[in-house]
Amino acid sequence: MNKLFITLMFFSFTLLTFGQEKKIDGIVAVVGDEIITESDINDAENYARSEGQIVSDKCNFVETMMKEKIILYKAKQDTLVTVGKDEVSREADSRLDGYRNYFGSDENVLKNFKFKTMGELRNVLETMIKNQMYTQRKMMSITKNVDVSPEYLKKFYNSHESEFPNLNEEIEYAQIFLYPELSETHKQQLIDQLKGIKKQIQEGASFSDMAKKYSQDPGSAESGGLITNVKRGQMVKEFDAVAFSLDEGQISDPFETEYGYHIVYLEKKKGQVLNLRHILLMAVPDKDEIREATKKLEQIKSDIKAGKLTFSEAALKYSNDRYTKYNGGVLSNQQTGDNRFEKIKLPTKILYNLSGLVKGDVSEVFEDTDNNRTVVKLLKITDVIPPHKMNLDIDYNRIKNFAQKTKENEIVEKWVENQIPTTFITIQDQYKKCKFSLNWLQTNKK
Repeated sequence: MNKLFITLMFFSFTLLTFGQEKKIDGIVAVVGDEIITESDINDAENYARSEGQIVSDKCNFVETMMKEKIILYKAKQDTLVTVGKDEVSREADSRLDGYRNYFGSDENVLKNFKFKTMGELRNVLETMIKNQMYTQRKMMSITKNVDVSPEYLKKFYNSHESEFPNLNEEIEYAQIFLYPELSETHKQQLIDQLKGIKKQIQEGASFSDMAKKYSQDPGSAESGGLITNVKRGQMVKEFDAVAFSLDEGQISDPFETEYGYHIVYLEKKKGQVLNLRHILLMAVPDKDEIREATKKLEQIKSDIKAGKLTFSEAALKYSNDRYTKYNGGVLSNQQTGDNRFEKIKLPTKILYNLSGLVKGDVSEVFEDTDNNRTVVKLLKITDVIPPHKMNLDIDYNRIKNFAQKTKENEIVEKWVENQIPTTFITIQDQYKKCKFSLNWLQTNKK
């Protein structure tokens, strides 16, 4: 089963262990003008272990990376495969913002990835992103016409039927959630607090120090509220509107976004790129505000049970979840690509509130969190899939996806094999003894 379901997308080693403390080490192989080092192989092994894979043979990692490198090398030579500098920069911005949100500050990001400056980290990150884009686009061009016919799918299933796993009980479910609304008095308290903070800054206090003391933004508070290289459209529209209206050195009045209330200080403006600091006071509802939202959602539940509207109609009309409200509230499983979730692996609070319910049942209203914000939720079980062995009748789309990936991998593998005779390749002596699936040491290079 492992062989069938291991994804052979060679560009998937998105390793983040590329810090400056890494020593220069030996070259394992050269493919075209792309180099593989011992550290690359060790990083791949460590990543595989972190994903729960059993690591027993370095040769597998060497060959996987050689396949990746030959695709990358040929992609860079292909005039039809292009990667723009701006798109690489935007993707680097997005990933750096993600790192900041996860680790809390630039300082923690640098510490984790073992870099001295954000500039050094960015340079390495942009190179990695550019190579990934080249590799992915070349693979897409190789497999663009691949399709799985019903006949191929049936043959694929029959060939691998014994390898398909037994699945635990799964469910499909929908949700409606509401963000509790703050009272006007509560909103004014937050605005007045920010006005007081702004006044202290205007009287000589450091914006950075005040952000460290008061800001509730987990991604920037430790760095004094600093956010760099902000481009239009990167932040929510209310934040964008205020930030891009400021002059350098100016502090905004308090304003509201979906996250709470802010003040922004514009440090530097270069064209349409900003370096700024901000202080966020999150819109954390109190017990009374949560109680009001609960009452509202309970009334919505009563209307659904009375037949005044369906759950899907209620989701569209009332839900604050912009990702599901237009889909009847139905959640998608990002790991499997469908709407089914293994029941025992659901978040504890979700599982608890669905316990004892059957298909078509609606849960009680309960308090939860979403994207670090308090919400009140109502759930509905839309389908229950009992434990079973994976099969075409119940799991058609999943098996089709496996078949598609397998067919694409076979085509890429054949394409790689055909590129070897026309590509300069050298392999360190100790790895020449490996039993590779492809003949990497062909002598008829052109």
